[in-house]
Amino acid sequence: MSEQADKSADNTESWLQVIVRDMREFARRTGHGTVESRRLTGLWGLRVAAWFRFVHRRRPDTRFAVFPGYRRSAEILAVFASIVLGLVLVADTIFLATLHSRDAFTLTLFEHLTRLGQSAWILYATGAVLLAVSFYPSEGLPRYRRTFMHGVILIAYYLFTTVAFSGLLTNLFKALFGRARPQFVPEGMVWFSMPFGDHYDYASFPSGHATTAGAFAVGLALLMPKLRVFILLAGIWIAISRPVLGVHFPSDIFAGFAFGGAFSWFYARAFARKRLLFGFDDKGGLRVRPVLKRGRNGRR
Repeated sequence: MSEQADKSADNTESWLQVIVRDMREFARRTGHGTVESRRLTGLWGLRVAAWFRFVHRRRPDTRFAVFPGYRRSAEILAVFASIVLGLVLVADTIFLATLHSRDAFTLTLFEHLTRLGQSAWILYATGAVLLAVSFYPSEGLPRYRRTFMHGVILIAYYLFTTVAFSGLLTNLFKALFGRARPQFVPEGMVWFSMPFGDHYDYASFPSGHATTAGAFAVGLALLMPKLRVFILLAGIWIAISRPVLGVHFPSDIFAGFAFGGAFSWFYARAFARKRLLFGFDDKGGLRVRPVLKRGRNGRR
């Protein structure tokens, strides 16, 4: 037993020595806190700035507009508002009557499911990819590898920004409407508001989790159209978890999911107009561009 402990201690010590040696080597090469470190940071900043200049200078595809015309937009908003109003008057009323009838197993199941609707893990993952690829030295790499890295950056950037921007706008709408969550609505009422209250209890409409689920699901569905049915169904179930847990009304999750999905759709059309990641087909529909092209010898 003592021999095993000694071996384990030796292994631990050797690993620690390796880690310390690697850290010292990294510090020596980068010159942390020195002119060399500032030079590397400056090169990274120049690389990021060059990428954004490339995006800005892309020749736009002006055949189709990003947003529909005024009349079509008004029709879409009218349909959206009518559905939300109908849900508030009918579905939300029924929902309040059954608010406390969930069993423990259902609540536990959906508590795990609803965590997938948190934007943090998506932003951390895509942000880490953006940082990792942007710091990776691309000078001297074959063209097909640089093209692959460019495609990875575009995908991560699209998913990061569509979730982040839609979430920021949803937080603004939450403050504007100030709708009370189901457990804080006075008896006999289905809608109670305290605008600009900046409080969790009055941030029900629209659902932030549903917005994230809609934005991420539609974004992934556009990138992987062959799997779009399964991706969208997963996003819908994540959104449904919120009223099951009693923290949102049905109208909240519909508004959030629809807004998040619409944001990703129109945002993708803005990318298509720049001929980045997406493109327009002959009828103005969206198609994903082959950004992760096959490289030499058929490799991706």
